[in-house]
Amino acid sequence: MTDNTQTRTEPAVSTETGIIVGFRVDDVDHFLGVPYAEPPIGANRFRRPQAPRPWETPRAATRLGHPSVQTNPDYPAWLDPGKESEDCLFLNVWTPNSAAGAKRPVLVWIHGGAYQYGSAGAPIYDGQKLARSQDVVVVSINHRLNAFGYLWFGDIFPELAGHGNLGQRDLIAALGWVRDNISSFGGDSANITLFGESGGGAKIGALLNTEAAAGLFHRVIIQSGSQTCLLERQEATEVAQRFLKVLGVDSVEELQAADVESLKRATQAVENDLGVLAFQPVIDETLMSRQPWSESQPLGAVGLPMMIGMTRDESRGFIPEACKLGRSVADEVRDFFGSASLTDAEIADLIARYRCLTEHSADEELAWELTSDIWMRRSLLHLLDLRQASGGPNPTYVYEFRWRTPAFGSLWALHASELPFVFGNLAYPTAWDGVDTDASRAAADPGEQRYLLRDEMMAAWGAFARSGDPSTDRLSWPQYGKSKSTMIFQTGGSVIVQHPDQDRDSAIRHIRPGW
Repeated sequence: MTDNTQTRTEPAVSTETGIIVGFRVDDVDHFLGVPYAEPPIGANRFRRPQAPRPWETPRAATRLGHPSVQTNPDYPAWLDPGKESEDCLFLNVWTPNSAAGAKRPVLVWIHGGAYQYGSAGAPIYDGQKLARSQDVVVVSINHRLNAFGYLWFGDIFPELAGHGNLGQRDLIAALGWVRDNISSFGGDSANITLFGESGGGAKIGALLNTEAAAGLFHRVIIQSGSQTCLLERQEATEVAQRFLKVLGVDSVEELQAADVESLKRATQAVENDLGVLAFQPVIDETLMSRQPWSESQPLGAVGLPMMIGMTRDESRGFIPEACKLGRSVADEVRDFFGSASLTDAEIADLIARYRCLTEHSADEELAWELTSDIWMRRSLLHLLDLRQASGGPNPTYVYEFRWRTPAFGSLWALHASELPFVFGNLAYPTAWDGVDTDASRAAADPGEQRYLLRDEMMAAWGAFARSGDPSTDRLSWPQYGKSKSTMIFQTGGSVIVQHPDQDRDSAIRHIRPGW
């Protein structure tokens, strides 16, 4: 949450739908909870977003908008303290002294949480420090999630065939708002960079595959979110059929009349049955007509500057007790998110290869290495291979994040552990193991190296937003290219490495991407 206890002024900005009044803290103007579409409730439930109605008197924009309805099991750093609601189509803007005509680069944040939960209002995502330090405009977006935003009813209820992929349509509506209004906040509508992590990065990948999003952004940063395959219509229809059966309805009218708690219970039941990716974008042949990263990169990615990367130990926070209670490495790999496409023979072959390739002799270490690589590294390599194979200029910058959070005993660079550094928010609630604190982070870093890493990463993200090249005065960052140049973000100073982990890459390149 933003600290609003300091002396504030009340900046006002005129948007296409009316004047909004925010507040200023430390020379950064905050405009929170700005509606970019009508509430998707009543007759608008399970239908594409509608343009917001204008207002006549100035509207206060001083509180975060509602997060989407969800059941979020995460730790406090990732939890929006606001009340969840179907009325969730809001965005937030942080800008250094919002002066029209300033033409600052715009960074638009799309939050993670798969497609199931999460919110732009999580404490770690506050955009004030990033906006101030990099002299950029930061925007974050809430949108519909889980069953409310990612159910495909078009082959069950024909009248909803043009209303699929609602979460993605919400993002497109928000980006349209940014294009039309951001100049009033000092932003450059011709210089918009999307950045997102995990499910947020995957949503960006799907937007690259969407003609309706063309021209709404000019660069992308995909952080641990290189999803390669979305649901086909038949798969998505089966999910919707199961949802309707659990809910006990068989008409659009009953869907729109159902109470929110019943919809939440049905959502949870389907996720428990089918997994967290039961709800995700679908190739509906209306908004999207092909898989985004199949034989070639999506048209929206061609020539677009891209920064893409992952953390060193993506899976370890999800299975910290790997291979306990008699479970084998094969069990852990087979059951882990992203491994369902692998046969038992492929899993056995990978285990044998990794026993030779890595320094780990313990089964749990091997399980962590394999699940991280199958889930995230393989899909990242797939995107990079397609970028290079397409020919022409495809400016691509790759990173791996290796700072070890004090969570779980300072052993790992966990999924999402780069985010406090990107946003500059190094003081935050517990995020990974339920017990990590600001004090434990300070104790693990007596030399305060984490602040140097924060400055390096914020500057790189800001440089990329300005020019499409993340190089800074401190860090020279070449394109990925034939040498597979990779920026290693780490304690003690970040460095470029040529083709890190080449043997592991060779071992997994032949298998199908994990998600």
